[in-house]
Amino acid sequence: MQELTFSPTVQLGYILTGIAYFALPAAAFFLMHRHGAAKIYQVIVGVITYFIATRMCDFTVWGLFSSAPMSAKTVIAAELVAFFEEGGRFLAMKYPLTNIKTESAAVCYGIGHAGLECFIRGAQTFKIIGYGQKLNSFGLSSFTEGKSPEQAEAVVGQLSRFAEKSLIVSIFDIISIATDFGVHITLSLLIFSKIQEQKPLKWLGLAILLHYTLNAVSAATSMSGSLLFTKTAVIMVGCGIITLICKLTGVNRYGLFK
Repeated sequence: MQELTFSPTVQLGYILTGIAYFALPAAAFFLMHRHGAAKIYQVIVGVITYFIATRMCDFTVWGLFSSAPMSAKTVIAAELVAFFEEGGRFLAMKYPLTNIKTESAAVCYGIGHAGLECFIRGAQTFKIIGYGQKLNSFGLSSFTEGKSPEQAEAVVGQLSRFAEKSLIVSIFDIISIATDFGVHITLSLLIFSKIQEQKPLKWLGLAILLHYTLNAVSAATSMSGSLLFTKTAVIMVGCGIITLICKLTGVNRYGLFK
């Protein structure tokens, strides 16, 4: 059997993806700061809200489906997280403690919310890069030694999937990261703008639906086995969501910097 390795282009793709995860939130905050609209408090609120919402989602799934396999729990949590994230976004926008009173504050909340998610996924990406370096240096035995045949097979399968990610897929992944980030920003603007219009619950439902749709498209298309198809679908749906929300809210791009 041919020895499994991470090619230089595969490693490059992961490196670029990891950098994108960390650079995008920083660039977004820098842009707001450049226009005098950066609000660090609201960024922190977004970070905390995202962390609490995702942990509550995990605890709920683990409590309700304690006997289910870990893989099933992960899938269920991924499908339900939209309810928790958008519920958290709604509460953060609604109550005075967060001091989200302008579009720019709502954007900064979105930067914090999406930014923590980016940092977590960026850390996971660099972890995969480490796996690739270890695999290339020490071979499969460094991962399978001491494991049962079933465990070793699972490890090899996961490494194979990591090693199959081409550079072009990584490029589409980077575009997808930017699209997802934009979705979180516009969802924050949607909730904020509709709270100002005193119509929050109706639009909270739409925010949940749009977020859930994006996650569902990713999950459904991943069954095709084509990462390129999945990323393309996510980018297209994400761009559609961003366009729809901009039309619904009538976002004033200059107002974001007030």
